[in-house]
Amino acid sequence: MTFRGGIQPGTTAFDAESLDLDTSVKAIAKQLAQEYTQFSTIWQMNHAQKMAWVGDDCFGFAPDGGAWFYRDELVAVFEAKKQGLAGNAQERWWDNACTAKYINDDVRYHTFCRGPGCAVNGPLERLNRKAQLMLGERFTFSLNEAGFAPVEIETQMRSILEQVLNPYPCSGTLQ
Repeated sequence: MTFRGGIQPGTTAFDAESLDLDTSVKAIAKQLAQEYTQFSTIWQMNHAQKMAWVGDDCFGFAPDGGAWFYRDELVAVFEAKKQGLAGNAQERWWDNACTAKYINDDVRYHTFCRGPGCAVNGPLERLNRKAQLMLGERFTFSLNEAGFAPVEIETQMRSILEQVLNPYPCSGTLQ
């Protein structure tokens, strides 16, 4: 049996709400990538990148909002997850999150979550708590069962990118 990394056929968003969130996060990330030219971004890690950054090709890494690099260092990742009360969104999320943390222990990893799984004690809310405990406070979540307006996604992503660029937010300047 051979392990196949990456996104496999039939494993992408399959309902309208999930597709809407994935599409919004990806489109806004691509728009911001044109504006924030000090970053380089990837949407899916290729074989050479996997070998260079992790030393193996046994995994996939394709966060919806891209992996953001500054001065050749992974500094931010944006993800979108929609889940009901059952499902495996949290398992798929964990693979990307652990890969990002392996590449850079100080990476900012933000996930936009929607669906019934966001409710108190739902799978995405529990994932948020687990990530805080096991991966740290730099793994953050926006949880809203009804989803997000594009301006909400853009505002949050922009805020994180500016924090990553400027370790001293009080100065009001980007480096």
